[in-house]
Amino acid sequence: MPHKSSHVIVKSHQHRKRQIALALLLVAALLAMWLSYEYGRRQAGYDSMAAARQQEGLRQTIQALEEKNQALGSQIAILQQASEVDRHAYKEVEQTLKTLQDEILEMREEVKFYRGIVGPADVNSGLQIQSFMARENDQDNGYHFRLIMVQYGRQTRAVRGNVRITLVGIQDGAQKSLLLKELGDPRRTQLKFRFKYFQELNGDIVLPEGFVPIQVVLNIVPQGKGAKPSEKTFNWSDVIS
Repeated sequence: MPHKSSHVIVKSHQHRKRQIALALLLVAALLAMWLSYEYGRRQAGYDSMAAARQQEGLRQTIQALEEKNQALGSQIAILQQASEVDRHAYKEVEQTLKTLQDEILEMREEVKFYRGIVGPADVNSGLQIQSFMARENDQDNGYHFRLIMVQYGRQTRAVRGNVRITLVGIQDGAQKSLLLKELGDPRRTQLKFRFKYFQELNGDIVLPEGFVPIQVVLNIVPQGKGAKPSEKTFNWSDVIS
């Protein structure tokens, strides 16, 4: 009987030890789990703080770059506006200068023209051709001509008459002379004039296909008692402007 009781006490003591060991293991496991969690939490906290600091630094850098970009954009806009103003002002000055140069050239031509009308002392008095000029117009092979006639000396009455224009050139390898009526307007055979001091005559001509002009021959046929015809020849290359 005593032997049986001792056996029960031993078993009970061993069972209690086992329970204590399991409890200690459980506590140790819980402690390990808590320590791991706390370490991970703190480590994650450190990483989050570092990431936050890096993000804040990047945000500040981006903001600074955006402000700099905006400032540069404003400077570019100002420079472009100033450049446009300078370009516009330059164009206006350039156009004004060109207009003035054209006016000066025109005035010089007028001075030259009136000087020619007055004539130098050695010019014979009477009816003469002051100039003949031609320039291309909008027609194919077309030209506009300008003929200026003057009467030198002290004149008391107007002079009148006709001018016959003949264009001498080469066509199909041969020399050919064309009258005004063969140069675009068959109804116009000659030019009429009537003036006391000077007169400007204008007209248009069209050259035939393949015709190469060389000279312009102007025949003046004045009307009136004692009037004598005259002739003046210009090289085509000299009258083209």
